This record gives sequence, C-alpha cells and structure tokens, in this order.
Amino acid sequence: MDSYVGPYRILRLINRGGQGSVYLGYDKRLHRKVAIKIYALPPTRATRRQLLREARLVASIQSPKVVQIHDVIESSSHLALVMEYVSGCNLEEFLAGVRPSLASVVTIAADVAGALALARQKRIVHGDVKAANVLITEAGRAKLTDFGISRISGAGRASRWLAGSFSALSPEQYLGQPLDERADLFALGALLYRMLCGEQPFFRDGGLDPEWLVKRPPRPLQEIVSAEVELPEQLVNMINALMEKNPQRRPSTTRPLRQVLHKVLRSLPLASGNSLAREARPHFRRESPEDIPPLIPKALGQQGRSALPPAGTRSARLWYRLKQVRWPTRVAAAVTLLALIAAALGIAVHNTVTPVRFAAPQTSVDQDIELPSEISRAWLIEEVKRALRRRFTHLEIQGTVGAEPKTVYYSGGEPENWRESPEQAFEVALRCIEGLCVFAISREQAGERFHQQSVLFPDMSFQQWRDIVHDTTLALYY
Repeated sequence: MDSYVGPYRILRLINRGGQGSVYLGYDKRLHRKVAIKIYALPPTRATRRQLLREARLVASIQSPKVVQIHDVIESSSHLALVMEYVSGCNLEEFLAGVRPSLASVVTIAADVAGALALARQKRIVHGDVKAANVLITEAGRAKLTDFGISRISGAGRASRWLAGSFSALSPEQYLGQPLDERADLFALGALLYRMLCGEQPFFRDGGLDPEWLVKRPPRPLQEIVSAEVELPEQLVNMINALMEKNPQRRPSTTRPLRQVLHKVLRSLPLASGNSLAREARPHFRRESPEDIPPLIPKALGQQGRSALPPAGTRSARLWYRLKQVRWPTRVAAAVTLLALIAAALGIAVHNTVTPVRFAAPQTSVDQDIELPSEISRAWLIEEVKRALRRRFTHLEIQGTVGAEPKTVYYSGGEPENWRESPEQAFEVALRCIEGLCVFAISREQAGERFHQQSVLFPDMSFQQWRDIVHDTTLALYY
C-alpha cells in the first residue's frame, strides 16, 4: 500500500473492522492529524454512485457532536473518508474500565442524541449506534462517528441489512424490515441501559439472544443497579420507551429524550460538572511524538527529482527530456496552452444563458427567535441569485418569483448566437426552532435532483448568514 491517500500521508493503522480499515494520517497542508477510513467500492456503478452520494451527505453534517469529514477521495476500486482525528478514547474502552456516573451518562447520551437529531434532518439512519462508535474527547464531550454503513431513510430506499454490531441491533433490523430513525433511537436506548447497569439488555452468555431482542423486554434497571444508586424515574421510563419492540410505540424524534436528559442534568449537583473528562482521562490513548511526520527540507519534498534518465517507454523518455527544458521556455509554452483553452471556454460560456425558476420560499420561524433584520423571503431569493451569478455568466429568471424588470443578466454585453442550457428549478426553505436555523436548498435539472442544507444560528452576523447561504447554494454543484 502507498504511504499517501491523495495529499494525506498514512502514519499507522488505528483499527481494522468489517466495514473498512481506519488509519492515522497527516495533512501536511494544514499541519494536522486526520483519521482515514478506507472502503472497498461495491462492484456495480449504481451502488458506487449511491455510496458516494451518502458519503457527501454525511460530510455535510456540521456539528461538534459528530466527527467531521474533511474530504472524500475516490479511486477506481476504493473510497477513503478523511475525518477529524479525535484524541481521547472511545466509549467501549471507557466502559471496559469504569462504571460512569449519572452525570457522565447523561452528557454522553445528550451529545449522541444531538448528533442523531442532525442526522435526522438529512434523513440519515446511522444504523450502528454502539459504544465503539462514540468517541470521548479530552474536553469531556462525546462525538458520534462511523456513518460508513448509514443510509438515506424512507421506504423507497430501504433494504435488508444488518448493523456492524449485535449491540446496536433493533428488532426491525434483525428481522430485515425497512428502517427509519427510530432504529437509532432503539440502539441509543440500549446504550443508555448498558451505561447505567453495565449489562447489554438483550445478551445472554456473552452473545445476543434473538428471541429476547424481538419478543421479551429487558430486565428492569432497578433489579440490576445497586440500591445506593438513585435512578431518575423519568429517565428509566424514557429508556423503556426507546426500547419498545414496535417502532410505532417509540418516540419518533430525539426531542423527548433530550428534554428528559436536560431535566436530569439540571437536577445534578454543580460539582458533577465535566465529570466525563475526569472519569475518562485514565483511559485516553497515549499520543506518540512518532505520530507527527518528521520535517524534511521543502526543496526535497516539492522540487526534488531524480537526476538519472529513465529506462522505460518512449513516453517516459520524452517526459524526461521535457523536464530538462529550462523554466522560462516551459512557462511560455504553458501560458500559450492555457490561453488557447481559456479562449475556447470563454466563447462557450459567453454564448450560454441559464434559465432559472424559483418556487416560493418556505419559511418557519419560532416567535421567540430574533433574526438579523435583513433576513426575509425576498432576501433569500436574492442571495441565491447572487451566488448563482458567481457560477453562471448569464441567468434568465423564469416565472414570477425572483423576477425583475429585466430578467436576463449579462456580464459582458449582449451575446450573439446564444444557447440555452436546461432549465434549473430551485426550492428554498428556512426553518428556525430551539435557537438554531436550518437553511435548505434543492436544485432540479434534467430529471436529477440535488439537495444541500446548513445550520445557522440567530446571533450570527448578517455577513455570516450571507456567506453560508452562498456557500450552501454553490455546494449544489460540487
């Protein structure tokens, strides 16, 4: 195996699992460590495209509760997800040596529930919410990782599949039924149960008991947990609700769970604050100085070339001779070639008009949320148009939404013999609830539909709102 994946240098293997291998890598451009998970691509083209779409969708989740994906690199046979490297330990390692306090359990559950809430906004089912996929940071917070087997929820896209761990299975998963976000809530309930009592709810003799999982309720927590430990009744009731066999009887979102967790957290003594960092610190993995590549002279890494002529094909020898040409000659030839290419592209772009149609924007803002005064439905459309003009030279606005007295915009005079590209239809929505806003935009063209969304906060500056709207719009084309 090469020691590089794209621009990322591989340092060592972190973990090898059924879904792929995880390596510690180093990004020399930003001078930071990264985690790189490598998957073998499926054999068919359609499933490859689906996997890439899901990888890009997961990468769009931006939250401190989720391990961030920095890059997606594809080759003919493999896919690499370049992720945020989280120092600390995973929850499996933590639970192997410690029975966490109630404050730590609630902190972990609240962070994981928040991560699942964001995944639900993008209709993502994680499918493997287990202790090994929850990372505990040095700051004493939890991050959910490994969406590698996640899929878009919905009956039309569901299929028979199993999670990577028996501890994360829901009854419907085991039975091969279509899944939605409630399967993740079941797994989170089982994880909460284990953190509180130290036992897997549906395991017997060290393994999963399928009949217990599908038909029988787990042992009551009060029978397992020591009598000296006070279990909040509302938390126990919520865990039981999460582990209902019938998905229809479970909560449909994480909101009721998060409300219970916040109430429990507020009832705990202030001295229990940040207990997770204190309890987990003895189990943090040791960081080695060898995990940072040694510095070498830049000239060798960037400009160093072999001084020996190649013994190989005619094309290799021709390339070698070209490299011997002096830099001024090389630069002049490159500039000439680029000018010819730019001229051809300029003619094509100059003579193309892009028809655009907007649906009426959908907005929903809670009464207690105060947004920057400039934000409105009309402003959203205008900023999307402004972003589109950065990509297309000529826009023609079709329909009434977003139209202006002159609806064709030219940056360099009236084009001659102009052509129309296929019409692009846009839908824009802004929803604000519980102190955060979600901006969503979709584009449909030639029968294909693309979707992007971003999270904003009401107290962001007007310029930050504008930048996020622009970036999210342009991300539809990446």
